[in-house]
Amino acid sequence: MSDGFQRFARIEPLVAIDGWQAIAPGQTRLVLAAVPAPSGSGLGLRFDFGGGGGFVVARHTCALDLPEEFSFRFLLRGEAPSNIFELKLVDASGQNVWRFRREACRFTADWREIVVPARDLPFAWGPLGGGPPRDIAAVEIVIAAGDGGSGEVDIADIGWRDDTYRLTPRASASSALPGHTPDAVAGATAPPGWRSVSAGEEWIALDFGCAREFGALVIDWEAERVARAFAVDIALEDSAWCTAYTAGEAGAVRSVVMLPDCRARHVRVRCLAAASAQGYGIWRLDVRPHAWGASRNAFFAALAREAPTGDYPKYLLGAQSFWTTVGAPDGGAPALVNEQGLVELGRGGPTLEAFVAHGGRLHGWADFESTPSLEAGWIPVPTLHARCGGFDLELTAFATHAPPRGALYVAYRLINRRESPEDFTLYATLRPFQVTPTWQAWQRYGGAVEISELEFRDDALVVDGRLRIVPLTAPAGCGAAAFAQGSIVDFLARGELPESRHVRDPFSAASAAFAFPARLAPGAQLEVHFAIPFGDAEAPETVASARAALRRRWDESLGTWNIELPAPARDLALELRTAAAHILVNRAGPALQPGPRRYTRAWIRDGAMMGAALARLGLAAPLRDFVRWYARAQAADGLLPDCLDEEGAEWLPEFDCFGQFVFAVAEYYRFTADRAFLREMWPALHRALRCFEGLRSRRLTAEYENGDKSLYRGLLPESMSHEGYMAHPVHAYWDDFWGLRGLKDAVMIAEALGESAAAADYAAQTAALRRDLLRSIAACQQRHGIDFLPGAAELGDFDPAATAIAWSPVDEGDALPRAAADRTFDRYLALFESRLSGDTWTNYSAYEVRIIGALLRLGRRREALAVLAFMREGQRPAAWHQWPEITWRDPRGPSFLGDLPHGWISAEFIFAALAAFAYEREADRSLVIAAGVDPAWLRGDGIAVDALPTHYGPLSYSIRPEGRGLRVRIAPLRHLPRGGVVLALPAASLDVPDPAPLTIRTLPADMLVDN
Repeated sequence: MSDGFQRFARIEPLVAIDGWQAIAPGQTRLVLAAVPAPSGSGLGLRFDFGGGGGFVVARHTCALDLPEEFSFRFLLRGEAPSNIFELKLVDASGQNVWRFRREACRFTADWREIVVPARDLPFAWGPLGGGPPRDIAAVEIVIAAGDGGSGEVDIADIGWRDDTYRLTPRASASSALPGHTPDAVAGATAPPGWRSVSAGEEWIALDFGCAREFGALVIDWEAERVARAFAVDIALEDSAWCTAYTAGEAGAVRSVVMLPDCRARHVRVRCLAAASAQGYGIWRLDVRPHAWGASRNAFFAALAREAPTGDYPKYLLGAQSFWTTVGAPDGGAPALVNEQGLVELGRGGPTLEAFVAHGGRLHGWADFESTPSLEAGWIPVPTLHARCGGFDLELTAFATHAPPRGALYVAYRLINRRESPEDFTLYATLRPFQVTPTWQAWQRYGGAVEISELEFRDDALVVDGRLRIVPLTAPAGCGAAAFAQGSIVDFLARGELPESRHVRDPFSAASAAFAFPARLAPGAQLEVHFAIPFGDAEAPETVASARAALRRRWDESLGTWNIELPAPARDLALELRTAAAHILVNRAGPALQPGPRRYTRAWIRDGAMMGAALARLGLAAPLRDFVRWYARAQAADGLLPDCLDEEGAEWLPEFDCFGQFVFAVAEYYRFTADRAFLREMWPALHRALRCFEGLRSRRLTAEYENGDKSLYRGLLPESMSHEGYMAHPVHAYWDDFWGLRGLKDAVMIAEALGESAAAADYAAQTAALRRDLLRSIAACQQRHGIDFLPGAAELGDFDPAATAIAWSPVDEGDALPRAAADRTFDRYLALFESRLSGDTWTNYSAYEVRIIGALLRLGRRREALAVLAFMREGQRPAAWHQWPEITWRDPRGPSFLGDLPHGWISAEFIFAALAAFAYEREADRSLVIAAGVDPAWLRGDGIAVDALPTHYGPLSYSIRPEGRGLRVRIAPLRHLPRGGVVLALPAASLDVPDPAPLTIRTLPADMLVDN
């Protein structure tokens, strides 16, 4: 066609109803039918949201090979409430999705044409992490609840066209030297190109012959004829020129201009000031696809793909990069470090990154083989030891206090490993990139970050007038550059520093570098230190003194208990300490937040478990502070928010909050005996349980006595629960189990406070909820024909990680049918074994770690230890002792991780791992010890547990081989459990059934047990 584009191609067969699949989860309904359309017939979607939320999907399987530039077109009409409309493309894996989404779509009775260009079908989610649609295997039409209700939406003539530009642009210029006309600059592969006659203002322009979309313009200048300043203008057809970009401080040999959402027929480069009297020389002008300008992250990813590996962060090349947090016991998560040595300065801030010039080359992360570690094996002071040929580079980062106190310190050590003296230059660069990858993008986090102004003053680099980077080691030189002046890495590769000490960058992508040259003898080292003060804090005299003081604080925070284990389990105690340390570092004041970046919000369920986990390791104060802070957001009617953050409270229907709130209060008391705190929290607790009772009473009316709705009698109403049912709220048993936990704890609290009437009331509510919950579970199993324990009444779904809370922390496992419990975890273990055997799987969540506690309480030691070993192997990376929320089979794929380190998972790991050594059992008021001890640990020196906090006081015991048996010693507890201490020793092998547990009713105990 004359416009340079392809016609729309129809997807076939569109209207064959058997070619479309209706998907209606939960209580939604969807019927597909053929409907009349302008071209013959279309597809009708008759939907009903059943009075609630959710979504419906019409799915069509088809193979599409889409170019980079394309657009979809279809006709749409409907008679339906305003709801969300989506067109989705799904790849062959079923994991990667691109989506066009129209919020509050108002459907009209008449057909209207919708055109969706590629820019409006961005990557939505999946392990690819981004990029244009590829390997498309299905098209989905989605209607998601906005106003909800029911109705019909019709769609017809879905098609797509190739929008790839295929014409040859025409070039013109203000002047040209002989032999250097502008004709060859479009798509040129090498000089010569256009050269201007003068060094004054000149221009060169391209006419594409039609309007087209593009996202960036690449200008390759002759090295001796670059522009010191230039502008880019665009125009549609014969309209007036519009300036799209101006570079007042340029000078780079390659200028890359981001032009987001640009549509034009004409583009012009106006050269405003020449760097030399020779004038200007451009040998290539290259227009790049729309995707280059889709976002700053997309722009820098495109640049990274064309640059040498190592010039840009690894994640911009589409490869996963794990990170860890840097911080002090008072929290704040002020910095992150990733595996390539990028150090993020503040939340969502820019990064410090080291490069080393040696042997005529500039070495970056791609040249190093790095090994991570933590101070003392557990403290969140990460170190990277990087090896590169004849030298090593070590990086260590630590923070002394939460902002606005203290400072972040970054220490580099360069070591000459050659047998001769060598010349090195260590460059420390500041760059506009965060540590968290682009696929973690949320609000201001993930990928590129803006740096608008850099200034070297008062022996520091000042970033945007706020952040100060203080070199504690004097540099030999320093310089800053705006983006238009060129990449800082290109300067360093030439052995240069930018000349400027103060730059303002209108593109907000400035960068800077410090230079530290040194001639090092064999084995000699160069140490370079930086301090980044928080607020107006001053740095101490030396990095060593600051680091030593921080080490003492961490030891004092988590140094009172210990677990001695033989190799290879020895690191388990270190992993427990790191898990607790990460919970502390992720805090923001009293707010217990599960992540340092993406999840900087405080959920009641996360906070309750994180605080309780800290209490189990001797730190109860953070739990108290969190509960006290959270209670202030309680509504007058007792309702609790599901989440709190800097924006305030969030009030999603998640009814697990009541039980978690009461549990948190009770757990703090069980570890501290602080009755004054119980009395302080009693009014808030009482209000919460009145609200809880009111919600439950909605399912105790006559409507729920008989028929289908009797399944829900006595349960909490539909909710999103633990975000597991956000698409369509349901009656989630998770909420009810947490409700049981809260009611049982309310009885204990009321008794401790002498509130006998309230204690009796809560005891009655406990019995009633337990009865209704067990009855509903049995009815759900019968209705859905299942033999496992379901996750939600409506669905009869399989969710073993959620079901596991019935054992820990709810401790209601004994009330559940044992056969159904075993079948639930047998089914999970079959899936688990398939992972181990190498069967195809994509990802899992380390929330599954809570299943370990359930297996131990069911007496399934061997399986529990297998799951524990697998979960420990899933740490990313192992030396940093941490888990993401989502663990992918391909650890290096560009896949969303949730956040890292994930504090709620750290808490669940603490609960699960400690249960192997000790857990409280409500049924007989006993303390069970050694239920998860591996018999392999009892060879050699055996194990020892020292001062481990429990509800009955610090627990100390040892189990060591002696002769043909085991010597067991148990120290006195503060309070002897009513049911005694239950010693659950393993058999000599995991393949042999465990012997019957021994109940010990007198302490101390010293016994030799025949093995």
